[in-house]
Amino acid sequence: MHVISVNRRIVFGLIVLALTAVGIALWAEGGLPSSLFSSAKKEIPASTLPVFEVGGVKQTSASMDGHLAVYDGTAWKPKFWSGVNLGATTPGHAPGELSPSKEDYLRWFGQIKEMNADVIRIYTILPPHFYEALAEFNGGRKDPLYILQGVWAPDEHLVGPNGQGLDALQPDTIDLFKQEIRDAVQVIHGKLKRKSEPGHASGSFNADVSPYVLGWVIGTEWDPYAVKATNDAHPGMNPFQGTYFQAVSGASPFESWLTQMMDTLAQEDMKFGWQHPVSFTNWVTTDPLTHPNEPADNEDLVSVDPMHVQPSAGWKAGYFASYHIYPYYPDLLRYEDKYQTYKDSEGNINPYAGYLHDMREHHRGIPLIVAEYGVPSSRGMAHYGPLNRNQGMHTEKEQGQINADLYRSIYNENFDGAVLFAWQDEWFKITWNTMELDSPAARRPMWRNMLTNEEHFGLLAVEPGKSKDDTIVLDGKTEDWDRRKNNVSRDYPGYSLTVSHDEAYLYLLLKNKNGDWKPGEQPLYIGFDTLEGGSAKADKAPGVSFSSGQEFVMKLGGEKDSSIYVESSYDYHTWQYGFVSKMMPWQQAWSRAGSGLFLPWRLPVSKPLVLPLSKTKVPFEDVEIGQLHPGTTDPANAEFNNLADWTIAGPVIEVRLPWLLLGFTDPSTHQVWRYPYEAGAFKMTESKAVRVEPHLSGNPEPAEPAIYKWDNWNKPASHERLKMSYPILKEAFGKLGKQPPKAALSSEAAATKP
Repeated sequence: MHVISVNRRIVFGLIVLALTAVGIALWAEGGLPSSLFSSAKKEIPASTLPVFEVGGVKQTSASMDGHLAVYDGTAWKPKFWSGVNLGATTPGHAPGELSPSKEDYLRWFGQIKEMNADVIRIYTILPPHFYEALAEFNGGRKDPLYILQGVWAPDEHLVGPNGQGLDALQPDTIDLFKQEIRDAVQVIHGKLKRKSEPGHASGSFNADVSPYVLGWVIGTEWDPYAVKATNDAHPGMNPFQGTYFQAVSGASPFESWLTQMMDTLAQEDMKFGWQHPVSFTNWVTTDPLTHPNEPADNEDLVSVDPMHVQPSAGWKAGYFASYHIYPYYPDLLRYEDKYQTYKDSEGNINPYAGYLHDMREHHRGIPLIVAEYGVPSSRGMAHYGPLNRNQGMHTEKEQGQINADLYRSIYNENFDGAVLFAWQDEWFKITWNTMELDSPAARRPMWRNMLTNEEHFGLLAVEPGKSKDDTIVLDGKTEDWDRRKNNVSRDYPGYSLTVSHDEAYLYLLLKNKNGDWKPGEQPLYIGFDTLEGGSAKADKAPGVSFSSGQEFVMKLGGEKDSSIYVESSYDYHTWQYGFVSKMMPWQQAWSRAGSGLFLPWRLPVSKPLVLPLSKTKVPFEDVEIGQLHPGTTDPANAEFNNLADWTIAGPVIEVRLPWLLLGFTDPSTHQVWRYPYEAGAFKMTESKAVRVEPHLSGNPEPAEPAIYKWDNWNKPASHERLKMSYPILKEAFGKLGKQPPKAALSSEAAATKP
């Protein structure tokens, strides 16, 4: 839940609505499995966890002495909580369809627990079978998998259609949020029957999982304009005073609104004789700190301060603070001077730890967790971060190492828990710099966009193909090609070309009939023609004449001399950010179709900025995505590289190209973007086929292309694979997750000194 602009919350909401509409249509056509809406009755095992009960109030978790603790039957035990965020969908489904089955959840729970995690966080009410699976998994366990239960806020009532902030204290907004809170509490206690409603879990919730709730985390990442609109609409408002939660003197109206919502939750929990620690979602954008050198106005516009809320003496379970904190955004992590020189407890410069240190200082006396953190193992990137902790373009091993470093920083800065984003990859996700290009939005879950970093935060890869045997692996072997039925092959003098595809890539297989390939000595040029237009000449393929106009040309040379390029008049990047927005240098020659100019394939990673303190101008930044990386994608190989695009093994070359690199905005319906200078805007059209035309350097004559066609699809195939980051996080969780929080250890050590 973290892209460059907070306006993405509006776009995300619209996309969810669109995706949900697709789900309803598929359901009506019989396209969704019945298992999503019904399950066999099975006795739900009761919890055997010890329960602390005083005065008729039950607890298994509490904020105790400034830490999150659980009751072990004799005492409250604080713990550094290690966990993961759990998404709510699978490929081919909108998030509102809540498509994972009970079997999915049981399998995932086992894998999550096996990696030494103690808690999973969910964002909203999930279907009944989720809670049944949780009760079944935890039944009889002394070391259960706890949950942080989220309650989704009515975002559509907080942010208007044009991005304007709305007053959270409007009666309909309060009523909607309160009803969702009531439903969520009843779900946890296994006492809700909910009617079917698009985008919401429904059915009979009979599983009482209240002993397994570590805490509540209500709401979403608050839009700063909604916070400001609420505060501006109620100047001089008295702080909210509830039964179990009160806003302190000086609390803002928005903070009073949140206090009221938490008090509602506490009252509902008490109807069942239970108390659990309560928190609300927050993030760096609305943190209580000031950041003088943060260049974006909206990132330091308002504060939502957990220290302006406090529980009453009657709320024994207590209260904690939770934040989403990533290492690459907002830009204060790059430009605040004090963070660039902060040394962590291991003596290393660590801007992320510097920010954590300030947050811990501010939230003295209450438990503090990072409810989201992490980096993706994606082929694309959306933003640079300090210490190469970028928002994308990481191998799975790098992802694991960076996430483990972040986890240790969170522990060493005296936090009480770290919940990684995320458990599984999700295909529907969006990112600011590819959001327009992967359209239409409603088709988003049908294919895997390797350039959208948000899709690849998981420790569990969700990959195309029904199984690993249904996947083309870049390893120089061709048995996987032989098993496929949708291949198209063509012979050329001295070699052959075979083309195939899946939900993520277009694949090429080139077999040399005369010995080994030596692209470093004799480069191979391949053109890709997807629609009318393009250029039959390419400056990046000197001396080659293609049989028709090409939108893209690929060069396979040496390890550092292989890339795919886009015909300049078809290049959306320079059109959007040079010609239209004028954020980057632009040349008139680029707009002329057929000129033979091909440009590097690039994505934006930051718009121009001005640093407030020094008035330094930071120019537009982008990253070349079209560079092709050699390597193997065989997970069993020690040299496995999930970012690999091609491999060479003697007479065999294998290539895989993410669909977006070939201009496809939706390969499942053959949609590509049109020539932008001609269309005058981002518009899509249908591509009838991909014409793949190979040329060896020194052979300038046009070649007959291999014409590759495929059927549209509505049911993508997928399978799961634990990433190389999984064992790295398993080891990290195993070392620190078995200990109390560092601050608790320090207190114990101090107490034992003579």
